[in-house]
Amino acid sequence: MKFENRAFIVTGGAGGIGGETAKQIIAKGGIVVSLDRYPKEKGEEITKPYHAERSFYVQGDISDLASMEKAVQEALSVIPKGSLFGAVHCAAIAPGTTWTNKLVDAVKRYEDVMKINAYGTFVVNAVIADAINSQYPDEGPFGPRVKEERGVIINTASAVAWPVPARCLTYGASKTAVLGISQGMADFLGPYGIRVNSISPAVVASGLMTPNRIPYFQKELAAACIFPHRVTSLEEIGQAIVFLMENSMVNDFELRVDGGWRGSSNWGAPEDPRQNALSLE
Repeated sequence: MKFENRAFIVTGGAGGIGGETAKQIIAKGGIVVSLDRYPKEKGEEITKPYHAERSFYVQGDISDLASMEKAVQEALSVIPKGSLFGAVHCAAIAPGTTWTNKLVDAVKRYEDVMKINAYGTFVVNAVIADAINSQYPDEGPFGPRVKEERGVIINTASAVAWPVPARCLTYGASKTAVLGISQGMADFLGPYGIRVNSISPAVVASGLMTPNRIPYFQKELAAACIFPHRVTSLEEIGQAIVFLMENSMVNDFELRVDGGWRGSSNWGAPEDPRQNALSLE
């Protein structure tokens, strides 16, 4: 797959992983429409510096179907006709709330996380796939299987999607759903020539890495990563996403970029792993 003159929608494109991915796509000749929650003026202020001519911005809410459909239609209006070739879905939330010993305290948090991270992923994939297919209006909804590649969608899961550790009970489960959505979408969209893959980072040096969280992460990675024992850079995640996009034989695949980290709870540690885990949950 080549990026030149092809357009991609990057959700969370005004953020860390999304922004870095947008820049790498543009560097390879692609066109990017960043979709984020910021008002248009603020979003354009962040994303326009990516490239004067091949970077655009639209506002949208990934958990609202009508909002996503409107945003994607706006995206189609600013890119060359017929150029939409896929999406990188980076937008998500991590609650950042400490646990109590009452699980019902987490029910509302679970509802919110699943609405954005899981339901939002299905919405993004569905709307983007329909937009790609709309560029071929002469074909019926279940026409003959195409032989050429027509698009690629990358979803962002997480290293805590499996196994889901106790400290990530809501966030981890939402990312497990992302893996299932990606697998089902890959199978469904195959006849349309659209590939679907997922990326599963561990700890990334993004906006979540506030100074008070770094010691917790570093301690965790030192204990549980195989190698290297450090956070992942935005550049490394962007490179992995670009690989999944470029290689046309990679489909229905989860790429873990985690240094071999497995997030199962260490119940032998001096501290209860469910405590002091604000950064992860």
